[in-house]
Amino acid sequence: MENHVRSYTTESVLTALGYPDPLAAARQQALMILLGRKAHYQAAIQQIQARWDCTLEELRARYEAQDTEDFEADDDYLQWRWYLDAIEIVEAQLAAIAES
Repeated sequence: MENHVRSYTTESVLTALGYPDPLAAARQQALMILLGRKAHYQAAIQQIQARWDCTLEELRARYEAQDTEDFEADDDYLQWRWYLDAIEIVEAQLAAIAES
């Protein structure tokens, strides 16, 4: 039996996978990573929302209340805000990829 050895390059592999060039493959990979991050952040927000059964504004009111300290609520409020900021960044990054 004859063994056919073929030499591959990054470009030939990407072309075989349907990408016209390496930049298109990189864009697709970045898109998948960013969509995964966004979904993760959204799921984390839903968990916090379900845990407290309230809106971000209601949790903010607890966070800003002067007469009480609830470290768990404070931490969750700050995490919620962080996730919202992270989603905004991911959406801006997705828009940048879509424009190129």
